Amino acid sequence: MKIDGENYKGIEFVRISSLPEDQKSMIWNSFNTQKIIKILRDNELLNDCLQYADYQDWYKKRYHAANNTDTPLELGRELELAFK
Repeated sequence: MKIDGENYKGIEFVRISSLPEDQKSMIWNSFNTQKIIKILRDNELLNDCLQYADYQDWYKKRYHAANNTDTPLELGRELELAFK
């Protein structure tokens, strides 16, 4: 399940630590770590943040694709029903 982003001073982001366990694991193993950013919010340093756009892109391309259980036959059946 994709989570909603947080917003701080116009920066929309997600914290890796707030992701579901399976997403955390996949992020740490498959995400470009150079895109992990730090945000100083009040007096707290958040050092495990991803810009929300990067998270959405990763979710669509990596996570959703890896966990998609639809088979081509099932997808074809959905299209067949949609066009009747």
